Amino acid sequence: MKRKTYIYRRFERFWHWNQALLILFLALTGFEIHSSYKLFGYQNAVTMHNVAAWALLVLIIFAIFWHFVTGEWKQYIPTTKYIKAQIEYYITGIFRGAPHPTNKTVYNKFNPLQRLIYLGLKLFVIPVQVITGFIYLFYVYPDNPAQSFDLSNVAAVHTIGAFALLSFVVAHVYLTTTGETPLSSIKAMVTGWEVIDVDENEERVEHLHKAVEESAAGYYRLDKNGILTDVNDAWLEMYKCKDRSEVIGKHYSETRDEKHLSEMDDIFRRVLNGETLTGVPVVRKCFDGSTGKHILSANPVYEDGEIAGIEGFVLNIDETEALSDHIYYTVRNSAAGYYRLDENGNIIDVNDAWLKLYKYDTKDEIIGKHFSVTRDPAEVDKLKSIVDRVMSGDTISGMIAVRKCKDGSTGKHILSANPITIGNKIVGMEGFILDITGLEEDA
Repeated sequence: MKRKTYIYRRFERFWHWNQALLILFLALTGFEIHSSYKLFGYQNAVTMHNVAAWALLVLIIFAIFWHFVTGEWKQYIPTTKYIKAQIEYYITGIFRGAPHPTNKTVYNKFNPLQRLIYLGLKLFVIPVQVITGFIYLFYVYPDNPAQSFDLSNVAAVHTIGAFALLSFVVAHVYLTTTGETPLSSIKAMVTGWEVIDVDENEERVEHLHKAVEESAAGYYRLDKNGILTDVNDAWLEMYKCKDRSEVIGKHYSETRDEKHLSEMDDIFRRVLNGETLTGVPVVRKCFDGSTGKHILSANPVYEDGEIAGIEGFVLNIDETEALSDHIYYTVRNSAAGYYRLDENGNIIDVNDAWLKLYKYDTKDEIIGKHFSVTRDPAEVDKLKSIVDRVMSGDTISGMIAVRKCKDGSTGKHILSANPITIGNKIVGMEGFILDITGLEEDA
């Protein structure tokens, strides 16, 4: 299935085109400095080459900052998966109309071969050009000529790097013509939008991974020895930990005080035996020594048919005033439901746990419907205010909501909600819910 998708953000396009122009201008002036031709004049070419080099360095610094702030650096993580198929596609498959071995998505813009080439440029070719250029620019000849450094080798390396960059530009321009139409890829880098083949299952998995990473709900994963192997930013914030390196590789016992450790030991043992536990009330020990309350879900992680660890979500309820200590300890087991709404408030994705909480049998019964169908009239305005806040950029966690199920019954859950952005535009919201139905009866 083909779909028009917003792939390239505004700064990404600005950086791409300015970097391309600067590299071409550096090549133009650089080869004149090498006396390959005469265009601007030697001294003018040197001056313009130096100015363009500084401009490129400033652009690179901003690009590095942008990549790390937005998480786009992950696009360049190399992989060997499909790389053989990708090479075969470029060598022969493209000429016989073979399908592309990988699909481009917002979260996976580059195929395996592109990742390796782009990473090589960023880690080797461009740094070599910058370093050799600086040596040539700032080297001061000593008074004694016998002690001078021969810059001819530096110039040779710089020139080889220039040819490597030009070779990349030529190959890059050629490959842009292999898209849907000869100019579709170039147009996409101008507008940001591109028509791409979409694998809905792959796209949904990737979107869920991103939703977990950016969610207000904390995500964690433990190996079978109880060692933390992954957490998201919300988990770090909840546990008052500044960096993943402070927690990854540590045992879960460091997240509980002695009084509550046996509860976590029991949860861990039961899940390793194949149980799924969700909505469990627990008391955490934060890394600054303080404590907090949250409800937890825990699921077995399977690898090659065997349980290799556990993973799940935690939702903070420190600031949920409606939950007394007594009610807190009577939270029912429930599934962690995932939902996603578009900018018009229509439901575009839910997981099986959400369907179970709302008592629907299949996604077809709810996908495409407005969120108002999930609330009684008295609760619609409350949910609308949540949607309005999130669509304005707020992130919500630990809010109690009352849902209306398919059969007309109601239930209570704790909700998290996060804005979904494409570029600088918020296009919807998503989050997780954990059931707390029955609290009133247990109070």
